[in-house]
Amino acid sequence: MLNTAVTRVALSTTLIFSGSLCAEPLTLEERLTQLEARIAQRQSSGDDDARFRFSGYARSGLLIKDNGRGGRAGPGISPASSIGGDAHIGRLGNENDHYLELGFHHYNRLSNGARADFHAVLADGTASPDPWVASRDNNLNIRQMYVEIGDLPAFGGAARQASLWAGKRFDSKNFDLHFTDTDIVFLGGTGAGISNVQWGDNGRSDFSIYGRSFGDLGSSRYADDNVQNLLLTANQFYGNWQWMLTGMSARGNDAHKRREAGSGSEALRRNDTATRGLFTMLAWHDAERFYGLAPGRSTHALQWGSGLGAETRQPGSDGDLTRSAQSLRVASFGVVPLSDRWSLAPGVVAQHSSDRYRKGDRYDWATVNLRAVQAINENFALQYEASWLYMDLKPHGRTWQHSGNSGTYRAVKGDVYKLTFAPTFKASNISDLLVRPEIRLFATYLNWSKALDSYAPYDDFGSSGFTAGGSWNFGVQAEVWF
Repeated sequence: MLNTAVTRVALSTTLIFSGSLCAEPLTLEERLTQLEARIAQRQSSGDDDARFRFSGYARSGLLIKDNGRGGRAGPGISPASSIGGDAHIGRLGNENDHYLELGFHHYNRLSNGARADFHAVLADGTASPDPWVASRDNNLNIRQMYVEIGDLPAFGGAARQASLWAGKRFDSKNFDLHFTDTDIVFLGGTGAGISNVQWGDNGRSDFSIYGRSFGDLGSSRYADDNVQNLLLTANQFYGNWQWMLTGMSARGNDAHKRREAGSGSEALRRNDTATRGLFTMLAWHDAERFYGLAPGRSTHALQWGSGLGAETRQPGSDGDLTRSAQSLRVASFGVVPLSDRWSLAPGVVAQHSSDRYRKGDRYDWATVNLRAVQAINENFALQYEASWLYMDLKPHGRTWQHSGNSGTYRAVKGDVYKLTFAPTFKASNISDLLVRPEIRLFATYLNWSKALDSYAPYDDFGSSGFTAGGSWNFGVQAEVWF
């Protein structure tokens, strides 16, 4: 009552000193009523509930080899990583690139209760440590740009809380193993969809269609933008369960025979590349328990794909797969706080694929990673990471071509090992492995089986100055997200 009285007194004062002498005379009560109506109208307008959010991710660091020169590094540096870009080792103390994502998000709640949102994400990456980088070394991209509307008054029933979207984006239900920079599933492209169709208290669905061309960001050897892979996806959720089913079709993909491939070191494509594919995944997400044993979080996924769907990390992104390609992949990882000072983050990913790029080929690999943090005080901790990657690669005659030379990939079998020690500074939440920013010093030891040096002449392993036998990398890195 007091606030109402004060408001009316203020309005009365405004009217007394701002009223027009020429206007039709109105009573003070009538003028107050008019002003209150105008204020209420402005407060209920959509513009008054608009807001903006800025988000970002960045990493940047300096990595030096034990001989004092710049070192080679990366979670996906091994031969197995050229098979779908997926067989990664731990990233702690193992990155020498600079990567940035900036997100711009505008949210608007309208007077009828509907939402109208816009999202855009810009990204850039470079390996150069210089403060100004030539354009040829940059990969500035619009990674996301889409509109989403929801809570539409005209929608009822199962779609009452659903959202419609259209544009270029990452799927909202993608998830990854951060500590190895591994996408467990990454669905993306340009398209449209409907999200959060409710089938009861625990069940909901997302449906989408994406179009995309083949090849990874920055690829210059395989840019078939005229070959569009269309992906139709149904994502079903019930409690902690997720079941994803994607069918895809890329008409004309088989016309690009004997072309340089988008995967592998200077690989050539086969004549029987796929034009269709199927991918499915069953996953369990527990945001409260670590394998049901302790407070924490854990995720498990089982994936299978055929044809173009045999690329299980990024369904629909590999146009070099054969019609008979098959892949089976499993992943399990989590984070658990052991005490106020210790936290652990184990993870394992393994994959078997056959007839992937040639009839009769076989690629098997498995990677295990363990990250641990030991808090020393409120702002300083010691991080440790151990990684092991096993691979058994049988390319079965897959060929490569480079600068007029050609040859075949060799069958190899072996292991990769990495150990990292990283003193770390943080502003708060020192023992939480998923809180940033962090500034880290690190020392990393990397070694692998000598047999892996002979997989391909233009692969990282076996190249000049980068052969089996063990090497140390030292450096500093900053990482932040918000």
